[in-house]
Amino acid sequence: MMCLFGCNSSSGGSTASQGANQPPQSGGTASASNGGPCVSCCPSFNIRSQTIATQPGSRTRTNIGIGKEVDLSTDPSTSVTWSIDSDDGHKGTLSQSSGSTTRYTACDRAKSVTIKGRNSCGNEATITFTVVEPSSGRFHTETDISQITSTTINVGFQASPTMMPQNVSFYNCEMREGVCTSTSSGPLAYRPEVQHRDTGSWVAFSSTVGSDGTVLSAPDTVSTNIQPLSRVPAGGTTDGRFLWPIPWRAQVRGGGTNGQIVFDTLNHLMTYTASSRNLKVSKGNRNKQRTVP
Repeated sequence: MMCLFGCNSSSGGSTASQGANQPPQSGGTASASNGGPCVSCCPSFNIRSQTIATQPGSRTRTNIGIGKEVDLSTDPSTSVTWSIDSDDGHKGTLSQSSGSTTRYTACDRAKSVTIKGRNSCGNEATITFTVVEPSSGRFHTETDISQITSTTINVGFQASPTMMPQNVSFYNCEMREGVCTSTSSGPLAYRPEVQHRDTGSWVAFSSTVGSDGTVLSAPDTVSTNIQPLSRVPAGGTTDGRFLWPIPWRAQVRGGGTNGQIVFDTLNHLMTYTASSRNLKVSKGNRNKQRTVP
């Protein structure tokens, strides 16, 4: 470490009693020949980081999801002034601007963000984070909810939506589905076409991160209910198709600085194959199918 000694006197100048390359006396201070006070030894330091989310992987990672919270500290513990380099108001926030610790809350758009600590001697250290936006939507492990009766057939599954990539956490985000209109044909045709409505509320993500990404805290029900079965007659030869291209929207909880983004469009797709009487429903990376009686 490097020590800095600055001595003051009433005359405006002084000479230290020790050489410039000698260590300070006991207590980490040096005294001037004229008795003037000198500042303590001021060490260089590093910035350490630890993510609040315990998943995925190492908590010292510097690739972080939008809205992610990271605790920062100086090593060795040193009081510094904290700042976000070249901040334009869209690079996130720090919980406090001085002290040996602070908490960085990431911005809501993809950016490279450098955080600086500067102590009273002018020593500086920096740490740079790569803030990542969600890249795509998927589903966590599904539960089959298909049911067949003498008059109806319901094919589908229930699963929690997820946000990719899986090497960061989006626990401080929330999502909802948006509006779209169906296209359909054959025995699955609707006239007029069916509108998928906005789900109406934001649902928060959980802290769980798996192979399909950060898992939403509530499941989605994906199904179709064919009633009556005469819509798909036993002797029919016409295939059917129904598609909703549903936009998935996300934002940092509460809206963040820049608001929501559409991070993916998931196709809610139903297909009916007349020759095999197979009805299949799929959405994202999950699907279920049954044979129509």
